[in-house]
Amino acid sequence: MNQIYPGQDYIPGITDAPLLAYSPMVFMAPADVAPGLRKQPDVYQALVTAQTHQDLDPSSPLLPIHFVQTAPTRSNSGLQTLVTQFASVSNKRPEQLTVADVEEYQPQVQQIQSKVTRYGASTNSLAEDMIKNGPFWASVGSVYESSVIKANSQSQAQPQQTRYEAIYPLSTFTSNMRGILPNAPWINEDEKQATAKVLEYLRSPEIQKIATDLGLRPGVPGIPLGDKFSAQFGVDAKAKYDSLRPPQPEVVDAMLQSWENFAKKPSQVVIVVDSSGSMRGEKLPAVQNTLRFYLESLGPKETLALIDFDSEIQQPVLISGTPEGRDRGMQFITSLNAGGGTRLYDATLFAQNWLQQNSKSDAINAVIVLTDGADSESVNSLEQVEQELQKTGFNTDQRIAVFTVGYGQEGEFEPEVLKKLPVSMVDTIVKAIQIRLPI
Repeated sequence: MNQIYPGQDYIPGITDAPLLAYSPMVFMAPADVAPGLRKQPDVYQALVTAQTHQDLDPSSPLLPIHFVQTAPTRSNSGLQTLVTQFASVSNKRPEQLTVADVEEYQPQVQQIQSKVTRYGASTNSLAEDMIKNGPFWASVGSVYESSVIKANSQSQAQPQQTRYEAIYPLSTFTSNMRGILPNAPWINEDEKQATAKVLEYLRSPEIQKIATDLGLRPGVPGIPLGDKFSAQFGVDAKAKYDSLRPPQPEVVDAMLQSWENFAKKPSQVVIVVDSSGSMRGEKLPAVQNTLRFYLESLGPKETLALIDFDSEIQQPVLISGTPEGRDRGMQFITSLNAGGGTRLYDATLFAQNWLQQNSKSDAINAVIVLTDGADSESVNSLEQVEQELQKTGFNTDQRIAVFTVGYGQEGEFEPEVLKKLPVSMVDTIVKAIQIRLPI
């Protein structure tokens, strides 16, 4: 950048940033739980001590509080959620918070975080998972209003599913989508004029209606909200709230450090790695890339157990977030070689049983299976695996999540097998070379 424009700021000045669309952060909860949450002056303050929804409101069901949010290191909504939690428990506006406040109030934030079921990477998928997996998986989520609309839109075809509603905090962040034209020397007049026309087009009634159909509030005053902003889709078209402003950068950094080192709920994840002969070619290197990415992002409150399998199932290799642990993890990754048969079903049950015996009550316990879904030598059948996984799912005290991640191009892996494996959790079927793991 300095070579292009010496001596200037890295980010050029912004002359204009017209609003295109926006969506506020809300709480998402089942219809029978939402009224009790609406009675709370501040939901996050209530979540510090409450363990069940009846603790919040006697008329609510006796349902444990299981909270979900995206990870603040991977998602805007996760960071907005974390900032709001600190602001709520401190009774301060975010812009008034100091680094000292973060240290003082992190125990209360930790109490909220202790109720987390999952830290997702995508806000929309988190809301969809809430509807798919039900209130025993997550009874409260921090998502965008548009996520509630999208999730309820997709569940309209399945009336038997639990309906979810948005609860609007008195103060919240909004996700503002803006069009930005930088005032920079490498943008000529023709490009500026073209950009202005694009922004004008995006703010036209025709395009603004597309935004509202997607569950976004329009950036242009006077545009009708449309049919999806209704109780049928769990939201309130006339909701009122105060918009929060961000803290100082050093305070945000302190919050993230606090979350990773103190407040975040610990996780214990078993990763089951298919290194059978069917993983030759691009598949196994893709798995290795995924594992390396995950290993490099491993935090101090996360532990891994890596299990390699083909015709044989190897004993777990335990990995911590220390330099020594990462070195052990890299040794595991580099030692992987594709060959042999595939005991996918047996390896999945082996991982579930190991985690059941070694689970931590204060942690998120999960199994992630990296495979192409082709089993050839298992003693157990797919039906037996399904039955066994149900015994440790979210309707049990074990609460072990199971994810599957598929590798290969279309026709090279078996998605129907992977869809059946994690009956207690949403499956992730991908055809990518490198992905983020779902924990």
